[in-house]
Parts: sequence; structure tokens; C-alpha cells
Amino acid sequence: MSTPENTPEPGRDPNYPNNPPYPGGPPAPGGAGAPGGGVGPDTRPEPQYGQYAPRPYGYGQASDQPPGAGQPSGYGYPAPPAVPAKASPPREVITGSWLIIAAGVLSFIYNIITSFALPSVLTPQEKQAFSDAGLDDGNVTTFLVSFGIVIALIGFGIYLLIALFVRRGKNWARILGTVFAAFALVGIFTMLGSYFTSPVTLISLVSSLLGIAGIVMLYLKPSAPYFRRAPLYPY
Repeated sequence: MSTPENTPEPGRDPNYPNNPPYPGGPPAPGGAGAPGGGVGPDTRPEPQYGQYAPRPYGYGQASDQPPGAGQPSGYGYPAPPAVPAKASPPREVITGSWLIIAAGVLSFIYNIITSFALPSVLTPQEKQAFSDAGLDDGNVTTFLVSFGIVIALIGFGIYLLIALFVRRGKNWARILGTVFAAFALVGIFTMLGSYFTSPVTLISLVSSLLGIAGIVMLYLKPSAPYFRRAPLYPY
């Protein structure tokens, strides 16, 4: 049995007697609505529906933070490091590339000249072979000249390709040019006497020497670091 002093007032939670009454319950004695009472210790207005209700976890937090701020920093892939830009080619590389282009131009001129001379250097046996194949002299001349021009264009394209890519620091172009320079050097030593028989063969000799000089320029001390491959991850 409860005593009068321990009996809870109507509308008040018996476990929390100091809390305000439930909405709709009678006002507490001595409260703002009680006769002769002053302002009580808790003068909050009665809560409306949902006013003080607990909100779900994370409500209203997404707009207060920048995107990705709530994600753990240990997850995700790191951004790839920036590849350093290629430095400008040294003067020796530029000079070597121009020497290679000059060698290609002279080689192209030499090959064009020799293309028109190909029909005149055919042996009687070769002419008879073309005749047995049903080709007359006009067709043979057209075929040989066209074939020589195509070979000249391909050769000049290779020179130009090597010159352009060594200027960009491509080591494979320098290696390819070295292979051609080695063949040219062998040709000079094996056919040195034939180069002085006519002005046309002198063009071939000068072309070979310019190509070799251009490749040598690419192996000088200021040029060598330009062809070293930059590391993917410099740190």
C-alpha cells in the first residue's frame, strides 16, 4: 500500500517523478499552470509529435561533410605517380638526327638514280628469263624502275623514322640505327674502291658516312642520359 506522500500524481511517470507530466495530463503542483505556483525547474513546452524523437543514425550528417570524408582513409587505390616529362633533347641528339635525315636524302637520290639504270645492267641471261616469262623490254623497264622507286621510298622512310624517334629519346630507334650503321661500315670497307668509280657511287659513300656520324653523335656523353628509360615509380 502506498502512502499519500508516495502516491504519484496523475500523468507523471512514477519512476521519474521530476519529469514533466505526460502530454494531456494534469499540470504538476506548483507549476506554471498551478494556482499560486511560480515557474518550475523545467519550463520546456510540451513536445509535439516527433519533435524530440531520436533520429536514425547518420541522419543529417552526409550534407555536413565533403564527399568521401566519412570513408576510411586506408581503403581505395592510391593515385598513380606522375611520370616526369621528357627533357628537351641535347644538342648532340638534334645534330645526330639531322645527319641521319641528310643520309636518308642522299640515299634516296642514289636509289632513284640507280632505279633508272637497272634495265641497262641486266645480263643476257636475265633478259632471256624475262622474255620467257612473256615480258618485253618495255614491261621489264617499267617493272624495274617502279620496284627501285618503291625500295628508295621505303629506305628513306626508315631513315626518317629513326631520326624522328631518336629525337624523342627512344632507345630502340638508336639501336636500330646502330645496326644499319654497322652494315654501312662493313660495306665501306668491302667496296671502298668501287665508290670512286663514278659520282653516283660517291653519293652512296657520303650517305653512309653521314649515317654513321649521326649514330656516333647519339652515343656521346651528353646524349647517353637522354636515352635512359625513366622509372615508372621514381620514389
